[in-house]
Amino acid sequence: MPALSIGFADTSAEQLRFSLGHPRIAPLASKRLDIAEAVDAVLELHVIGSSHQVALSVDGTDAFIETFACLGEGAGPQRPAWGRTRTTSGGWAGFTRHEFRCDLQQVPGDFGSAVAEVLDRARAADHHVMVAFPGNPHAVTALAATQEEPGHVSWQTWHCYPQHRQIVHSASRLGAARSADIETDGERS
Repeated sequence: MPALSIGFADTSAEQLRFSLGHPRIAPLASKRLDIAEAVDAVLELHVIGSSHQVALSVDGTDAFIETFACLGEGAGPQRPAWGRTRTTSGGWAGFTRHEFRCDLQQVPGDFGSAVAEVLDRARAADHHVMVAFPGNPHAVTALAATQEEPGHVSWQTWHCYPQHRQIVHSASRLGAARSADIETDGERS
């Protein structure tokens, strides 16, 4: 796992914001994977500070960007709904449904052991990117992607904040909308 020469860009989990409309941010580390179901489609996992972006592009043109980062209080980004799944319908290079869930874990015990578990989970995926930030070996951001079934791709992220003893875990999935789910930009538990 590479160690970066730059410190945290985020200060806490409470400053994270979610957006499906934010433009690309220059990544500190990335992993690219081809999407088998779409010609010339690439999914990119990006670490941006102790935040992330996941971008789907087709023929070099962005079709979808998920951002979970410190973006400020503007009109676009939204505060995370901890413990809830956000479902959005759209048209992203053949994918029509996006699900996003994030959970905030306060770690009461050994934070180093909790971060080691995060790293093991990320490494278990075929496609992952992990970085450590200077000043604390437990200041880590990790992303992992899988193509779980034809027509679907999913990824998980972990944002570790040792200064607050917090780990933020997010799980996202792009796929085809199920006929029973016609909800647009809604939330469900």
